[in-house]
Amino acid sequence: MKNRLLVLAALAALPVLAFAAEPKKILVVGASAGFRHSSIPNAEKMLRELAAKSKGEFTVTFMSDAPDYPFSRVPTPQGGGPATGFPGTVPGASADLVSAIVAAAGPNLVGLSTAATAAKSALTAAALSAPAEVAAKAAALATAEATLATARADAFGRLQASASKLTSDQVQSLAGLRAGAAAPGFSNSASQTEVLAKIFQQYMGPDALKNYDGIFFVSTTGNLPIPDEKAFLDWVAAGHAVMALHASMDRGTTSDAQMEMLGGGARFAGHPGNGNLPRKIYTVDKTHPATRDWPDGVAIIDEFYQFYHTSPATGATRIPGVDWSKVHSLLDMDFEGTRLPVAWTKMHGSGRVFYTSLGHRDDVILPNIGSLDYGFEKENGNWISVAYQKHVLEGIRWALGFTEADTTPGNHPAK
Repeated sequence: MKNRLLVLAALAALPVLAFAAEPKKILVVGASAGFRHSSIPNAEKMLRELAAKSKGEFTVTFMSDAPDYPFSRVPTPQGGGPATGFPGTVPGASADLVSAIVAAAGPNLVGLSTAATAAKSALTAAALSAPAEVAAKAAALATAEATLATARADAFGRLQASASKLTSDQVQSLAGLRAGAAAPGFSNSASQTEVLAKIFQQYMGPDALKNYDGIFFVSTTGNLPIPDEKAFLDWVAAGHAVMALHASMDRGTTSDAQMEMLGGGARFAGHPGNGNLPRKIYTVDKTHPATRDWPDGVAIIDEFYQFYHTSPATGATRIPGVDWSKVHSLLDMDFEGTRLPVAWTKMHGSGRVFYTSLGHRDDVILPNIGSLDYGFEKENGNWISVAYQKHVLEGIRWALGFTEADTTPGNHPAK
């Protein structure tokens, strides 16, 4: 008895160990049954990076890891090669041409490029963990990028004034924007449809869903071959998360039940005007973690969406916009005096749903995309992709239950 008491006393004296909670698990679905967005691999790259920065809160599993996945997995802008920036290389270039490119660049470009990359990393880190430092880091990045852009332009000018002048196709290759490079597509042949159905059964069948706490749809267009729609919707209603970006609302003949879950019955209705013009994005909910730090009124170039919904009560079959009474608005945009929805949250039973229509362009999703500074430069600054990534990260964290926020529908002001 005495020995037993001594053992118990010794155990009681041991320090109490704190066990970290298991990370939440997200399935990332980037497969499409309709038009295929070439930015999907870059969005998946972004989600991989955000998971790494979540400090163990969540992990990501990708449907694109399936061996027979019928789409490109390569995160490249516009379906071409990697955006190397100057000096870079030209595929198939002779040794003399490579030497000419390096000579034109001179000794300073590598250091300036490294400084710009470091400034970008510092801004990203501040945006995720030290908001008070964002302004100073953004200013430092702007200075570093402007210095690098000027040096690149000067170097390129020297090259083009020499006997080693590049052709237009070579310039495209140097920028990682190969002329004629096609975005990966999906022809919906019978065999491919069968492959896609098999992959969805593997990752989103009722038993497979038990492995995940949430699903992130990445510009998933068309009527996806979800094996058991009722089981999926019940899974969401039981308290699981759904997150989606951009074309994930362009779902073709997808059932009313799924569209009700995603956006209160809203459906894709095309693009408002010229999608290549900058539009100002406004914050509707300034307290939600996904929009609390959003730069209100910022102008972004992206492919914007407009929606329509129906009203069974009145028999109206195509009412412009979303049904504000069913969603909690986060962001909207001004289009010729009309405020169009951009991002929202909603509840589906106990499940949390987060959607943002932003994220078509590679230079919104990731910084330093297509960053050639002499005619093929990106149109959105790096700080926009930093703001967008914070928007998406906090949307994920809210949907998974790490943060709380108001979900009251109908918060959008009449405009």
